[in-house]
Amino acid sequence: MSISVKRRADAALSGQVWAVAAGVVSLVAAMIVLAIHAWHPVRLVLGTHGSWVAQLAACAGIVALVTLALLVRLRLSQREVIAGARFLLPPGVDGLTGLADRAAFCRSFEQILDTIDHRGGATLLLLDLDLFKEINDTYGHQAGDAVLAEVARRLRFICGPDVPVGRLGGDEFAVLIEGAPEATDITAACRLIIAEVRKPIPYDGHALAVGVSIGFCATQERGTTRDDMMRRADRALYLAKARGKNCAVAFHPDMDRDESQRRYQERELRGALINGEIDIDLQPIFGSDGVTMKGVEALARWNHPYRGRVGPAEFVSLAESCGLIHRLGATILRLACRAAARWEELFVSVNVSPIQFRRSDFVAQVKAALADSGLPADRLVLEITESVMIEDAEHARAVTHELRALGVKIALDDFGTGFSSLSYLRRFNLDTLKVDRSFVADLDSGVEAATILHCVVNLGRALGLKVVAEGVETAEQARFLRAAGCGLMQGYHLARPMTVPEFERRFAGPASRAVALAG
Repeated sequence: MSISVKRRADAALSGQVWAVAAGVVSLVAAMIVLAIHAWHPVRLVLGTHGSWVAQLAACAGIVALVTLALLVRLRLSQREVIAGARFLLPPGVDGLTGLADRAAFCRSFEQILDTIDHRGGATLLLLDLDLFKEINDTYGHQAGDAVLAEVARRLRFICGPDVPVGRLGGDEFAVLIEGAPEATDITAACRLIIAEVRKPIPYDGHALAVGVSIGFCATQERGTTRDDMMRRADRALYLAKARGKNCAVAFHPDMDRDESQRRYQERELRGALINGEIDIDLQPIFGSDGVTMKGVEALARWNHPYRGRVGPAEFVSLAESCGLIHRLGATILRLACRAAARWEELFVSVNVSPIQFRRSDFVAQVKAALADSGLPADRLVLEITESVMIEDAEHARAVTHELRALGVKIALDDFGTGFSSLSYLRRFNLDTLKVDRSFVADLDSGVEAATILHCVVNLGRALGLKVVAEGVETAEQARFLRAAGCGLMQGYHLARPMTVPEFERRFAGPASRAVALAG
């Protein structure tokens, strides 16, 4: 319920409460007068008989008690009404923000599209708040409600009373502009909305900060449906989110073609999971000498019937966006454990998607893969990124604790590319730091990268963590890392990723694993 509606409801019920209170005061006053009149000296002075006075006073007392009970009940009813009196809202009004709800906004949208010839066109803006989930998780849902109400007030202030503005649900809003304004005017309006929404929102002594991403589309064609407009604006909004948020993106017809291509790829990926086209490559991980193999990293591959062996960069993000990452991740984990179980003493490292890691049955998924393959838990290393710890630190800590209780090792992947907070290294039970390949690649360009690598290696050793350097592509890089004390290395200079059968041919026994690949 909006604040203004609550105030009107409170005023209406408060009037009734005051009316009852006035009746109580009147009855109490009458009772006092009658009691005084019933007093014996007063009766002697006035020469009246007191029996009827006492009876009337008793009746007044009973009525007063009843009125007090009604007053208490009315006040309790008032609180219930203020907490959730939807019947006080006119139909089609969102209870929290006072804006049009989804159904009412869509009705207004349909009316404008039906008369688009007379109006000259229509532009739809879809808005989605950035960082809203973080506010809910940190300060609670009451803070989230306050943010939504304030954002709605700012939108109404910017757009004016005559522009349809609605809350579609959650933290999603919509604005409908009639006519055919210039694209530059729409862009300017979006910038104004973004700037206004980003202003801090005071709440309980805190300054809450949110952002907003906007996708918009315009039409002047009769026959354009509401669903078409919503779909186009939603495509643009998705791209705005992908570009880093707090920006506005206009719909372009190419987005429809991209979406058609994405849906086609999604169907292909679903088929690949069913038909067993998902596979893994193994890339050896060597000790500091660059000769002794310590383990392997399992890298996802898609044996596409037409495109050949496709790398993870082309389908993992697709799996995350269409809800297939859990199934894909389970497949990769199972294949990796089965492969590693063939060779004693080698560990296998597997990348875990943040979405997969947050799933409630992820630990059970790991247990199933270990049981299916017979791989000892201490030979499985799960690589997670810093975003896993940032987005939900408590859940991440609980899951890593449960995994390490099984014996599974945890590696922090791409260390140095995110926040790299030392507090995460102290709070989480980690076993390994994987230095991002960009630092290794920069070794040839200056001393800064060398200094950073020295610091990371020394930090890992001080904390009792293993340090793995990725992307070792030259002999000079390998020599520097060896001198810096880096315990594990992987990269094309040492060994390229290879299929499981090829790995088995090249490293069939312990002797083969102890031979350098140079030459």
